[in-house]
Order: sequence, then structure tokens, then C-alpha cells
Amino acid sequence: MSDRPSIGVLRHLARSGGTMLTRCLGSMDKLIVLSEVHPRGLRHTNPALQAQEWFGLISKPERAAFERPGASVVEFVTLVEQRARHKGKRLVLRDWSHIDYIGVPYAPPTNRPALLEALSPAFEIHSAVTVRHPLDQWLSLNTLDVIRGALSPEAYLEGVRAFSEQVAGGAFTRFEDFTRAPMVEARTLCERLNVPFDPGFMTRWHAYEKVTGDRKEHASRGSGRREIRPLERRAVDPALLERFRASEDYRAACELLGYEV
Repeated sequence: MSDRPSIGVLRHLARSGGTMLTRCLGSMDKLIVLSEVHPRGLRHTNPALQAQEWFGLISKPERAAFERPGASVVEFVTLVEQRARHKGKRLVLRDWSHIDYIGVPYAPPTNRPALLEALSPAFEIHSAVTVRHPLDQWLSLNTLDVIRGALSPEAYLEGVRAFSEQVAGGAFTRFEDFTRAPMVEARTLCERLNVPFDPGFMTRWHAYEKVTGDRKEHASRGSGRREIRPLERRAVDPALLERFRASEDYRAACELLGYEV
């Protein structure tokens, strides 16, 4: 048995259904989920603000300290995990994997799981990985103003392949499977995260708002729905589809994750 505190880490790339999954987990009674946490991103997505304003885990002065350049993600997670545990809650971190494998427009990708590497010496980490078909993910990602025109399909697919190669050796959940059987897949995610499962999320998730991701100006298609069900694929330009199918990275990622090309 490890004497390190236990935390759950939810890993996925941007626009792969992570906001919906976070709503589902966050609405469970015993969980506190901080969104898009990353050693290089404490000031971008501001999990300290989440910890202070949304969950009352830290004070304003503590938040200000963690918002300064160079703040330690290990010290931050150590403190919020302790405070969450004292409230009778379990802490789950939604990893900001986008910055590791895609990067645009925040930083060059490293293709390494920075959050896991930073936290593993101090915590017993239970991670759960979710994925989405790379083409559907791209079609959604490319609706964002900060991405459109700044990221090529080739650069995107290189990151997707790197992520896929790293996660395919273990268990992962496909977002498409989650939308078909949310109760079953949510229970599985909780088992992998080593946190208690609360079936009541099915009646609460759609109203849960303590999550980053879907802002009104670029909300995903599933953000306003009250039920969990599969989405039809967006219209695809035939030239884009051929460009994807010509990519070795695309074909490799699809094979690793069990998707049709």
C-alpha cells in the first residue's frame, strides 16, 4: 500500500467530449473535479480560481500565490487534495493534455504527459483516458477561433498519434461508447479513477456548470443538451477526408484506438 495520497487524473485531448465527461463526474456527490490542470497552464485555465470560487478549497491569498508565474503544481494539488479530503470529497484532475500533444496556441507540444510526470512522485495516481475519433475531434476543434488557421491537419494528427501510442497500451474509453451507454461507461471511469460512483449524475450532469471548456461563443454541439446520446458526424469536405486518409499518423491513430479510417 502506498503512503502517498490518491488522486484521479482524467486524460483526453481537446474537443473529444471532455467537457461532458467532466460535467458527469463533477455532478457526482463525492467528487471535486478541477478542469484543465497542467504544470505550464496554471495561469491559462486558472484551476486556483476554480478551487477558491467554485469549491472553497483555498483562500484568496492562497489563490493569488498560485496564480503567480512559477507556482508549483505539486504544491497546489497537495493543498487542494488535503482540503477536499477534509470535506469528505475525492479529488479528480482533468488533465490539460492539449498543451502536451497539440499545444496551439499556447506552447509547442512535447508529446509527454507533463502532469503525470510532475505529480507521480508525490501522489498515487489513478488515471482514466477517454478518446474520440480523430476526424470528429478535428472537425470540432477547427471551429475554435484560436485553432482555425493556426493548426494544420498534419500537425494535429502528429499529436493525436503520439497521444494514441502512449494510451493504447492501457484501458481507455471511447467517447462514442460513452454516449451509447453512459451509466456503464461512467461507472468504469470511476473504477479506473479509484473514486466512488454516483448514479445520480444522470439527472444532474446537464445543469452542472463548474467546468471549463464550452464557452457560449464556441460551445460544442453537445453542450446544451439534456440527454446523452451519440452525435452525427459533421459535414466533411471530401478533400479534407482524403488528406486525412493519406496521413500515416491518422491511419495509425485509428488503428490504435479501434476506429474506422
